[in-house]
Amino acid sequence: MKLAPLAALLIFTLPLACSSSSSLSSDQTDDTPPPYDPHPVTPAWLSDARVFVSGHGLENQRDCRGNICRHNENVDMIAWNNAIYMVHRTARSQILGDNSALHIYRSNDAGETFNDVATLPAIAGRDLRDPAFFIVGDTLKLKALTRLPVDSSRDSNVQTQTVIAETKDGAAWSAFESAAPEQYSFWRPKEHAGVYYAGAYADGDANLTLWSSADGKTWQKGATIYDVAADTPLEPELVFMPNGKLMAFFRMDGTDNELLAVDGRLRTGVCWADAPYTKFSCTQTLSPYRLDGPVAVWWKSRLFVIARKHLQDESDRKRTALFEMTGDMNGGPLAIKEWGELPSAGDTAYAGLAMIDDHRAVTHWYAGDLTRDEAWVLAMFNITDIWRGVIDFDKLQ
Repeated sequence: MKLAPLAALLIFTLPLACSSSSSLSSDQTDDTPPPYDPHPVTPAWLSDARVFVSGHGLENQRDCRGNICRHNENVDMIAWNNAIYMVHRTARSQILGDNSALHIYRSNDAGETFNDVATLPAIAGRDLRDPAFFIVGDTLKLKALTRLPVDSSRDSNVQTQTVIAETKDGAAWSAFESAAPEQYSFWRPKEHAGVYYAGAYADGDANLTLWSSADGKTWQKGATIYDVAADTPLEPELVFMPNGKLMAFFRMDGTDNELLAVDGRLRTGVCWADAPYTKFSCTQTLSPYRLDGPVAVWWKSRLFVIARKHLQDESDRKRTALFEMTGDMNGGPLAIKEWGELPSAGDTAYAGLAMIDDHRAVTHWYAGDLTRDEAWVLAMFNITDIWRGVIDFDKLQ
């Protein structure tokens, strides 16, 4: 995840907005905010949508290395060892800093309930964010990004390190170890034919490259996926097709005027490679959607994606939405279909999901206050919650 330059500028020019209410009940005081428990109308394919981790009521919590704080984001999920694991970042805001941590949860009942089983604080002097699980043999691994707390455009000069921790039991985690040279941000690692792959974007969001590993620990840089720096490419999600072809799709933030996605083009880049993935062909740009923070899932030969949706009006409002990629999954023309929005507002998206049976998945994502429905550039500094829900793919017909 990255900060837009306008958001970085506002760090020093805007006070942090606080949750508020225009009226109080008889048993509330100015120091007791009303409970936050919205029940929005949801699409037919989404059930049991509710706040799972709340940032509301935590204005006075300053220690985000050991506690849940007001701004919760960056979710991932995985099924492993007869359980489902979920992870998210917590901090005071989206701003880079070492007062942050990753919280890891485990569910033993198919995603009905989760217990907080581990907290991984940021490395001293560096931010911690963008976690992603992957499995190597009998070991669960967690990729994350650490960055210097530098105020810059397009994550320039932040000296990103991709780091990996691991566990044998889900609760006791190793220390983070570097997986690649500085300035490369891995997105979500994927396994294919016994090899682990990750798309990475360079500091400054100038290019995308493919990395591979035989053991999930030692990684080698491979082919360039996309290198048109003017398009500001980042967050490459890898999808392996049944025939072995590899697709990488990614958000394109474009020019300075397009970064906040209020004006200009909304675009998602698509590149393809055949095994052994030494050369990519980028023949299509999808619009009018820019899929920020994408997570993709196959279901019965259909490819679904949860990502951030940009309303693209002067309000700078965002949503988390469910999309489907349609078309020729063998490298031909593709299109994006939107199926609807998950409860979301403000700073939002970056979801995770795990299948719980042959047609349902439990998903978690983050969102700002639904009532306030703030502009993204403000909501980055404000309260966000982790939501959960269940997607029924059978109802997506």
